[in-house]
Amino acid sequence: MSKTKKISIFIIFLFLVVLAGVFLKLPIFTPSLAGEKQSDVVAGLVIQFRDGTTELEAKTILNNYSLPTYKLDYNIYDTPGYYVMIDKTNDIRDELRKGTDWTDPVFPDIDKGNYYIITVTGQATQDKNFLAILEKNNLQLKRIVWCHVHFGERPMSGISKERANELKRELEMNDKVFLVEFETIFS
Repeated sequence: MSKTKKISIFIIFLFLVVLAGVFLKLPIFTPSLAGEKQSDVVAGLVIQFRDGTTELEAKTILNNYSLPTYKLDYNIYDTPGYYVMIDKTNDIRDELRKGTDWTDPVFPDIDKGNYYIITVTGQATQDKNFLAILEKNNLQLKRIVWCHVHFGERPMSGISKERANELKRELEMNDKVFLVEFETIFS
């Protein structure tokens, strides 16, 4: 076999190994933080912002917390999208829970200063009884601004869970941020 043929076969072999690594997600091809399992790495954050938060405001808030390189998907719509702010002095949460499918059972009530933030289902926004309770208590139905923060420039990039927990605590102290959830890398 000629030397050129051997080199060609070797190059094809390397090409196939790289393709296999990309499509099969072999552990040797998935970067992680030094000494950490991929399940201990947070790839991104999903953040609930207050109604009316602009993309510029969201970026400004995020830039105040020394985030690593990130990409922001602003105002994603594939998740529950409504909430009601209830003053703690006029707590009507039990009345809102009487209706079936009014409050979202997945998201707990959020204690935010002098208010509770109650996540509301899409069905409730069409329910006359629910809307009557809101009107009677002078409450407004508002839209959640959902944002997705991806860390790093490569797929499977991320930050440690410790750093993510620290960011979550800091972000949730901001008046415009209601809730921060993690997007974890699974191997």
